[in-house]
Amino acid sequence: MLDTTEIAIFAAVGLVFALGLVALCRWSGAPAQRIAAYALIALSFLYVGFAFRAEEPGAWVGFEMTGVAVFGTLAGMSIIGSPWWVVAGFLLHPLYAIYFHYIGAASQFAPAPFVIANAAFDVATALFVAYVALRGAGKKAMTAREAPAPPRKLAARSQHRSQSRDAGGPA
Repeated sequence: MLDTTEIAIFAAVGLVFALGLVALCRWSGAPAQRIAAYALIALSFLYVGFAFRAEEPGAWVGFEMTGVAVFGTLAGMSIIGSPWWVVAGFLLHPLYAIYFHYIGAASQFAPAPFVIANAAFDVATALFVAYVALRGAGKKAMTAREAPAPPRKLAARSQHRSQSRDAGGPA
């Protein structure tokens, strides 16, 4: 177990990595939910790598792959649907990490500093994706209220018919 100072230091490291994710989202122009979903999947796979250090890696790798399946599903649902799925994944992941990898039996192979940094990263990333989702929803609502719908264009075939009627041609 870490003392309070070490927890604060490694939590700060996790926040720095979250700022790196924010910078990557801004720089790449990709949706924040997509980059965050990939990060959630990658974090889940890191715990699989740590499981190989356990005394009985077979059982622990299977357990960690279950975590990959759960968090990968939430991430995948976020990529094709709502960003709130990845927010839920990032809010559940620190509970999973702290309970199993810091306090629980998986603390035998998962490094405690990584678990603390990961928990801070998860919470900060969840807050960032939630902020982007709420800001995006607010912008969509504002533009829908302010801008009228663009005029509809007729298909080329319909335009030809209306022009031939105006010219006195066959309808």
